[in-house]
Amino acid sequence: MNAENLKDSASNAHKAVDDAVKQVAEKVTQASKSARENASEVFDDAKDLGQSAARKVKDKAAEAAAAAEDRLDDLSEAAQSRFSSARAKLSDGGDRLASALRDAADGTRTASGRVVEAVAGTVTDVTEQLRSGSINDLVASSKAYARRNPGTVVAGAAVLGFVVARFMQSPNRNRGGRS
Repeated sequence: MNAENLKDSASNAHKAVDDAVKQVAEKVTQASKSARENASEVFDDAKDLGQSAARKVKDKAAEAAAAAEDRLDDLSEAAQSRFSSARAKLSDGGDRLASALRDAADGTRTASGRVVEAVAGTVTDVTEQLRSGSINDLVASSKAYARRNPGTVVAGAAVLGFVVARFMQSPNRNRGGRS
């Protein structure tokens, strides 16, 4: 009987081990399933948080961009206004300068008289471009003219320097200050 008892005990032990393995396997499977579900929930929560943060960042960036655009529009309007004012003053000054240069040349047939007439014509052209064009157009056309006519530009600068020096030395300049 002893052998049969041992055999039964071994069989019972083997069955108990098999049952224990099955229970452990079931518990591991349940724990794994639970862990996957929890991981999925955590992932979904993290995804939602990430999307929410991205929306908030996008909204803040849009607000900052709109504020920057508004500020840029304000600055652009102010610059355009200042440019328009400066353009009007420069145009008037150009007209007066061209007139003074023509008066100085006064039909003279000398080389200097012809240069002064050419400079006066150029000043008139630039003044008209200034009145009718944008600042970018004016800069581009001035550069192009200087490349095509470097001698006229240098002569014009010299004449302009002489005119300014003459104006600065003029006794009529101080009329408003003394009686």
